[in-house]
Amino acid sequence: MGGDRKDNGWICLDERTTDAPKRRKKYPRPIRQKRRRHLLRGSAAVLAGLAALYCLLVFSHIPVIEKWRTIYIETAMGTMRHQWLATMFLPQSVIDDVMNGRMTIELRQEDQNSSWEMEETPSFEDTGEQATDTWEDIREQFSEMYAEIDMPSFWAYMAARSTEEVLDEDGYLLIDQADYDAEPTGIQTIYGDPVYAIDTRNGIVIVGLRGSGYSGRMAIIKDPGQVQLAVSETLGSSGSYLKQICRRNDAVLGINASGFSDPEGTGNGGDVFGLVYAGGRAVSDRLDSKMKVIALDSANRLNISNTLPPDARDAMQFSPALVVNGVQLIRGSAGWGLQPRSVIGQMRNGQMLMAIVDGRQPGYSIGITLGDLTEILYRYGAYQACNLDGGSSAVMYYRGRNITRSSAVTPEKGRHIPNAWIVKEK
Repeated sequence: MGGDRKDNGWICLDERTTDAPKRRKKYPRPIRQKRRRHLLRGSAAVLAGLAALYCLLVFSHIPVIEKWRTIYIETAMGTMRHQWLATMFLPQSVIDDVMNGRMTIELRQEDQNSSWEMEETPSFEDTGEQATDTWEDIREQFSEMYAEIDMPSFWAYMAARSTEEVLDEDGYLLIDQADYDAEPTGIQTIYGDPVYAIDTRNGIVIVGLRGSGYSGRMAIIKDPGQVQLAVSETLGSSGSYLKQICRRNDAVLGINASGFSDPEGTGNGGDVFGLVYAGGRAVSDRLDSKMKVIALDSANRLNISNTLPPDARDAMQFSPALVVNGVQLIRGSAGWGLQPRSVIGQMRNGQMLMAIVDGRQPGYSIGITLGDLTEILYRYGAYQACNLDGGSSAVMYYRGRNITRSSAVTPEKGRHIPNAWIVKEK
């Protein structure tokens, strides 16, 4: 092995080379300039591509791009704290074009008012009571009273279980797998949606709502006389959790109702928006002309109008109206984007509909457009229906627990709310 003498020993040429300081390889000037030009051209091409993509996404009228751009803007602008997701990246003119469509729809809502009397509809004072009875009493008429249920799937479920599994201690049919993460029962509605609960004591059917990007629950209530508006006992200073409102009022089921002042998402539910009537008594008489009045009258008819009906027993305000006098008013995103939703409605025969769709939870449920939710209610026969406060307030309670998953900081509790539409337990 070759090497050089160092002191009293030898050093390898390899070791000497390793210890030698490394020199940076220098390219001739023409090569360096050429590399710099390539780098600049590459960067310019990337920037030009990004600019072209931005223009395509922001200004294109290609239907699929325009649809999702619109939903993105509506969803961001429909929140209190995340409007910057639109305003930071998009020109104000583009945002205004989208939101002006919503303003047009809101203006058209002013002429929409329920008119049950014009339809010569009888009162619903006793409607549905026959459907809230023991299994022995309604077994023969069950298919007529619960016509929304697909009977082959229902009887298959019953055949696979003993009487003790499907009846409560008093002989009422009680199937309850209603939690948002529960396994399906295998029972379906005639429209193909899964049925998670049937409760003949209270005349309630709970249906699962599932679609592309959303999940929720809808309750069908046979007797509208059981439905009331219940108010937080601390309203004025703070709201209450839905569980608290329901338990205090002996409710078997409930959903949130009115909106409330919520600066920066820190509202406590105490400052309610619009008028509130409960049990025929005015809790808040602040009529908001920009929102619809949603009222149940003394004949148990749901009225959606601009003023309080003279015989209203329970009422609150929110918007927009979804179905009025059997006419579907909202289609598509309609200016409100993808959000968690809460709605109330009534069929032509008096049966009530209450629905909650969860949202803002990627991997579980993002939310639903008002148009898609209106389609669902309309399919189930909604004759009157209106949107309620949504977002992180949207939640459904049934038999002692919340059965939907709120997007609030505490999903198991939801948020403090001013009031709720409840179903009194029989």
